[in-house]
Amino acid sequence: MRLLLMGIGSGWREILAHKLRSFLTLFGIVLGTASLVCMLGVVKGMLRSWETMIYETGGIERISVMSRPPPENQRENAPLSPGRTMNDVEAILTAVPLAQRVTAEVMIPGGARLYFQGRATGQLVRGVLPATFIMDRFEVAQGRLIGELDIELQTQVVVLGASIADYLFPRGIDPLDRIITINGQPFTVVGILKEAKGAGGGTGGGSRFSTKNYAVFIPLTTTQTLYRIDENVDVLNVQLADIADMPYALEQISNVLTHTHRGIQDVRLETREDLLHTFEEQRTNYYVSLGSIAVIGLIVGGIGIMNVILASINERIREIGVRRALGAKRTDVLVQILAESLTLAVSGGMLGMVASIGLIKILQAWSSSANRPELSLDALVIGVLSSGVIGVIAGIYPAIRASRLSPVEALRSD
Repeated sequence: MRLLLMGIGSGWREILAHKLRSFLTLFGIVLGTASLVCMLGVVKGMLRSWETMIYETGGIERISVMSRPPPENQRENAPLSPGRTMNDVEAILTAVPLAQRVTAEVMIPGGARLYFQGRATGQLVRGVLPATFIMDRFEVAQGRLIGELDIELQTQVVVLGASIADYLFPRGIDPLDRIITINGQPFTVVGILKEAKGAGGGTGGGSRFSTKNYAVFIPLTTTQTLYRIDENVDVLNVQLADIADMPYALEQISNVLTHTHRGIQDVRLETREDLLHTFEEQRTNYYVSLGSIAVIGLIVGGIGIMNVILASINERIREIGVRRALGAKRTDVLVQILAESLTLAVSGGMLGMVASIGLIKILQAWSSSANRPELSLDALVIGVLSSGVIGVIAGIYPAIRASRLSPVEALRSD
C-alpha cells in the first residue's frame, strides 16, 4: 500500500511538473472516456424508447393474429374461411381462458378527413373495442373513452388524441360534446386522451407510441356500419396475463382459429419473441460498434501515457539506480511505475467523466424526448474503470523496463 501511495504521489508530481505535456497526454483518455460514457448514454436512451414502445403496445404478453395466404393445397377452398372477424374475438374470449383480453380494430379505407368549423386534417381513424385502450395503455384526460354501450348501440362518438384536439379546437373552446365530421359523418367528441410525453410530432412516421397524440378512435361497429366495411377486421390482438402461458395459449388460440376459419390455415400467430430477439441483437450491435470507437480513443490515450512514462523513466534513470542501490526491489519499482501510469489514466478518466456529463446535457437538449440519452452512474463508473485498466496496461512495458535496469548502469547515467 505504501508503494502504491508513493507511486500515486509521484504521478501527481509528474502531472503538476509538466502541465502541458500531461494535458496533451491525457487528452486521448479524456476523449475516450467521454465518448464511452456518451455512447452508453445514447444507447440506453434508444433502448429505453424501444422498451417504452413494447410496453405501450401491449407488452411482451401480446399475440397478434395476422392474415396470410393459405397453403397451396387449400387455395381452392380458401373462400370457405370468413377471415378475421368478430367471431374470432368472441371465440377466443370464450374458449381460451389464458387470454386476458382480446382486441380488434378496423380502419376507414383510404384514410379519413376530420373537420370542425373551417379546420380540417387527414388522419387514420381506428374503429376499436374498449379493450384497445387498456391493451395499448391509453389514458383519458377529459371526458370518457369508448364503452361497451357505444359498441352495442353503434353510437357516433369519437375520442381524440391531444394534438388532434389542439389543432381542431382553437384555444378557449372546450372540445367535449362538440360535433366534428369524419368523411362527412357527424361525430360527438366524448373524450380527449392524455398527452403522451415525448410523443413525436407529425402523423407520418415513427412508432405507434410516438403518434399517440394523433390517435382518433370511434366504435368498431359504427365504423363497419357507416363506412360499409365488410365484417372482416384489420387488427386482431390477444393479451395474456402471464408470459409463461405463451406456449399453451398459442396452441389454444390456433385450435380455436382453425375451427372458426373452417380448417383453412389463413392466419398466423405473431409473438413479441422475434421483436425481443431483434431488440437484443440491436443492443449488442450498438454496444460493440459504438464501444469499439470509444475503446480506440482510450487505446490512443494509453499509447500517449506509455510514451510519457518511458520519457519519464529516461529522465529518472539515476533516481531509479539510487533506489535500487539503497535496497529497493524490482517489484517496488514495478509497482511505482504502474501506480504513476494508473494515476495519469484515472486523472484523464475523471476529466472525461466531467466532459461526458456536459456532452450528455447538450445531447439531451437537442434530442427528442423519446430517444433522449440517459446519464447513469453505471456508465460513469465504467468510463473511469476503463481508463484505469488502459492506464495499467499502458504502464506494464515501461514498468518492466524500469524494474530491469541494472543499479550499476543506472548510477553511471548522467
